[in-house]
Amino acid sequence: MTSGARSANFAEAQAKNQASYDELPYVSNAFPQTHPARIAAIARLFSLEMPPLDKMRVLEIGCASGGNLIPLAAAYPEGRFLGIDLSGIQIADGRRRIEALGLTNIELRQQDITFFENPGHRFDFIICHGVYSWVPEPVRQAILEICSKYLEFQGIAYVSFNVLPGWRPKQILRDALLAHVGQISNLRERTAKAREFMGFLAEHAPPGPYGTALKEGVAQLQKVADDYVAHEFLELENTPCTFHDFMYAAGQHQLAYLGESDLHMMVPENFGTEAAKALRMLGGNTLLETENYIDVLTGRTFRQTLLIPPARAAATKRNVNPQRIEDLHLIADVTEVPSTVSDMPYCFESRQGRQIRTRIEAVRRAFELIAARRPATSNFRQIVADLDAAGDRLTRQDQDEIRGALLQGVLSGLIVASTAAIAVGSADAERPKASVLTRKDAESGRTRTVTRRHENFDLGVVAQHLLPAMDGSRSRADLLEHLKTKASEDALYFQRNGQRVTDADDIAVCAEEHLAATLDIAWRNALLEP
Repeated sequence: MTSGARSANFAEAQAKNQASYDELPYVSNAFPQTHPARIAAIARLFSLEMPPLDKMRVLEIGCASGGNLIPLAAAYPEGRFLGIDLSGIQIADGRRRIEALGLTNIELRQQDITFFENPGHRFDFIICHGVYSWVPEPVRQAILEICSKYLEFQGIAYVSFNVLPGWRPKQILRDALLAHVGQISNLRERTAKAREFMGFLAEHAPPGPYGTALKEGVAQLQKVADDYVAHEFLELENTPCTFHDFMYAAGQHQLAYLGESDLHMMVPENFGTEAAKALRMLGGNTLLETENYIDVLTGRTFRQTLLIPPARAAATKRNVNPQRIEDLHLIADVTEVPSTVSDMPYCFESRQGRQIRTRIEAVRRAFELIAARRPATSNFRQIVADLDAAGDRLTRQDQDEIRGALLQGVLSGLIVASTAAIAVGSADAERPKASVLTRKDAESGRTRTVTRRHENFDLGVVAQHLLPAMDGSRSRADLLEHLKTKASEDALYFQRNGQRVTDADDIAVCAEEHLAATLDIAWRNALLEP
């Protein structure tokens, strides 16, 4: 960095930034969309080969307390993981978790991004989530410089940022809250004062576009935690930018565009046939300009962009061939629903309301298998083998239809694709086994862990006591006794109709009910190992 980048004003801004995150740390979560296996699947769809994940090197810039990085280190013991963050409080918390888990393949450093030390090697994946828009310009430049300098040729960098013009209405609320909290320096006080003011805005905002922006923004903030309000809306720095400006900055650092981690947002046809034609025309059938117009059309507020070396971009094939779906592992939370299209009698819908329709019975059966296998993944070859074993005589045309439908599901956001398979243990197993990460997190008193799908999972009281015992050595009967013992020791208690259960027989019944429920929840959330 230049001496100007390390001026007194910049040093003061960095000190304030560190203090704010030490004072009110972000809840450090896992972000499924940053998982290397999901990012690698997007690369593979675009005909780019990726190195095996088992020995990958991953850097996370702005790792907080490692909520995203530590589960990756636990899942890939032969990989190497480095996280850096300005907040010493958060780094210390992450190190305690690493020690409790006994991990030796991960390091968390308290470090200013602009003083990044050469690690002596490059990285297969660089992740920077929720940092770029919230730091001064020299730090943004440092982020891109690190990605350029330390990314392997076959590597991918993930950088998220607030994007214009969609973020502009949120700026109205940010400006209003900042004007109200004024010069209050204590972040918790700033947040409390902002919360109070939100009630006034919700009740008295005037009619019209300005008032609507305020009311909608307040309604969203009233649903989120203080850490999000504080760091998203009350920090000194929040600089959204257009996709065009971001890619210009990336290009200055010899970084090229691969795509978005939310792949479906790249497909104009997902916004309607006529809109797709207009988007392609307005964008001159060029990738970056079309992406810019998608932002304008959709009002997207947040991008999760994947960057690669320019020489690598030249090998990218964006006309995706359905054959590329064959080696990917797929998961979808879908339900068959009545179709509203007469010549497409079969329809599957996700929880987000996305749909796929077909008239092909083989495609219907394939989606039934994917839905039935969840929370485990499926893949094309497995689906075909299972349909053949079940007596379905699949023709070559049937297989082509299944490939095409699976690809359509991925491109529409109905299906999540990954290069890593997920197998999940049964809730009915005689000796159920929770993942090591889950057991250790519960044992150490943490109220949240991460599933084998890299999703956050809140641990209830019963789960906190039960999961540490689920190491595969105890039978269901043993686990039932374990719960009953915990209840007798007053480590936990059961309630019915708001009243504590005290009768021994009733406690036994409650323990059995909670055991069955916890095992079912653990299975559905991919916490159980095969």
